[in-house]
Amino acid sequence: MTLEAILDAAMTLLDTQGAAALTTRNIAVALGCTQASLYRHVRNREELVTLLIDRALSVASSAPPDGADWAEKAAWSSRLFREHLLRHPGVASLLRGTERLGPNSLAGMQYSLELFITAGLSPRLASAAASSLATFVLGSVRLNLGLDTSDPEESRHRRLLFRSRDAAVFPLLVQYADTLAEVTSDDEFEVGLNALLTGFRILIQDSNTTHGQGPSRG
Repeated sequence: MTLEAILDAAMTLLDTQGAAALTTRNIAVALGCTQASLYRHVRNREELVTLLIDRALSVASSAPPDGADWAEKAAWSSRLFREHLLRHPGVASLLRGTERLGPNSLAGMQYSLELFITAGLSPRLASAAASSLATFVLGSVRLNLGLDTSDPEESRHRRLLFRSRDAAVFPLLVQYADTLAEVTSDDEFEVGLNALLTGFRILIQDSNTTHGQGPSRG
């Protein structure tokens, strides 16, 4: 019995049965041990969830390609984080405030702050930029949980839905039904990610112009 074995069993439960099944009793059953055995490693379910999330978040700290600038590093980490959450969607439902920040989570915050401060943002703007990026990644995953927009059947249903609308009421949906039906969650994510990075570049340029006093535009 090790902490890693407990976290592995917890992740399997989360992936297969969802957050409601994530109990010390169910984990003990999966491991063939008693709940008392688990409590030698974790105090309660809340600590277990914190450790599980912290381990899941550590994947986003993988080193980006050599020579990458701040934007490429931010994009690299965002894509990596999203891919991991899509493989383990139950983790997304457990993420919340600072009460669940563990060592890996704090290391990720440190990395993000350093990335944006070094790029030219004030600590306040750097924190806001890092948080908005994480919120975007998490939101994009939660919005598409249980939905595969690249599935041909999903595209067919969307195409039929848009085509069947009243063109006088929904002219654009009807006119561009084929195009709209082919837009995937990957397309949506990449557009949003590029838009955020473009906005951050503007913040950095403005911050450099005003010597760290914040953006000049409203």
